[in-house]
Amino acid sequence: MKIVIIYDSKTGNTEKMARTIAEGASTKAEVEVKKIGESFPLTIMADADGVMFGSPVYYADVSKDMKDFLAHVESYIKANRKTINNIPAAIFGSYGYDGAWIMEEKLKDMIEDLGYDVYDEVLVMIDTEIKYHFETEVEKAKEFGEKFAASL
Repeated sequence: MKIVIIYDSKTGNTEKMARTIAEGASTKAEVEVKKIGESFPLTIMADADGVMFGSPVYYADVSKDMKDFLAHVESYIKANRKTINNIPAAIFGSYGYDGAWIMEEKLKDMIEDLGYDVYDEVLVMIDTEIKYHFETEVEKAKEFGEKFAASL
């Protein structure tokens, strides 16, 4: 079983979440972690048994790089290069102030529109908790990854 984690991160907080989620998921599956901006084939998303998407919140929204990335994925799908066929997906993200729930809804909608079956549970963490007290949050992130992997 294979899970791909694709994330955007500007300050390192969402990246820290992605790597820790991967650690938890790797107890049940092979995990590949990719940061938006790195070179990787889009086919890894269609060939995976599950995909997790992570984005920081910017002004109560999904990051611009994540939006752009998902627009490219949509173009790829519409060109009939790959189909998603309800592959399970999960979302996670970090935020500094407010608007996390808006990002959750928007990212869920974007991922569902691509053809993914989005996992009900979402993991959102506050930037300051990640930056200064991550040791208290680590288990939540690992558990999120492990539970998603076990659900596949």
